[in-house]
Amino acid sequence: MTKHLFLPCLLLLLPSLLFAEPATLVRTPPREMKFGGLSWRLKSSITPTAPGPNYYRATEDSVWVDDWGMHLTIKQQDDVWWATEIFTRERVGYGTYTFSVETDARTYDPHVVAGFFTWDTAPEEHNREIDIEFAAWGEQSGTTFQYVVQPYTDPSRILVFDPKLNGNLTTHRIVWTPDGVSFSSYHGQVDPDQEGSEQLLIKKWTYPNAPSEGRVRFRINLWLYQGKEPKDEVHMVITSFSFERWRP
Repeated sequence: MTKHLFLPCLLLLLPSLLFAEPATLVRTPPREMKFGGLSWRLKSSITPTAPGPNYYRATEDSVWVDDWGMHLTIKQQDDVWWATEIFTRERVGYGTYTFSVETDARTYDPHVVAGFFTWDTAPEEHNREIDIEFAAWGEQSGTTFQYVVQPYTDPSRILVFDPKLNGNLTTHRIVWTPDGVSFSSYHGQVDPDQEGSEQLLIKKWTYPNAPSEGRVRFRINLWLYQGKEPKDEVHMVITSFSFERWRP
């Protein structure tokens, strides 16, 4: 094209260039799954992040739901160990959280941690964090269970115990009201409200000073303490989950 023809063509194109729609950045929405009457989103990171620090993976072979339940894993891929974490889309708060977990916690590497907890992004009242955790925290003495109303550094706010497991399936309950927080754990898949459930009780504990409700979500994670490599991959299944909101 000669320069004599180029200028008229440019003038014809100029209005469309000036008024063209800007390019739209397409964002991929986070994966979301339904389970236990709630919607759950998945944590994902390609750089080390808390807790751990760990890399978190949200792929379909890392976290999934089927007829068995909600599956979380710790897996190695491309020389990286990937942890998993899920959290409710809905804000929860005061109420009764009941869930059953199938996992062989007795064989966990000392750096594997399974956590079930409330979390508020606002830092007040230690993020309103209330935990049930399975962990050895790097110690070779074996996995223990613990109940915590953060901060754990106050010994009155934490109870650590040997669950003396007789199988891979346990049921847990957190009841959180303005008057306090109570925890309980059971052998097997149990309805704690059913008559006779006390015969399967592992431990029960109450802490009298509850954090305020805030805007918490419930989170479940499977991760590596200090980000250290485990000896094996880990698989955990939440076979049931329910949340019943507290009514004054």
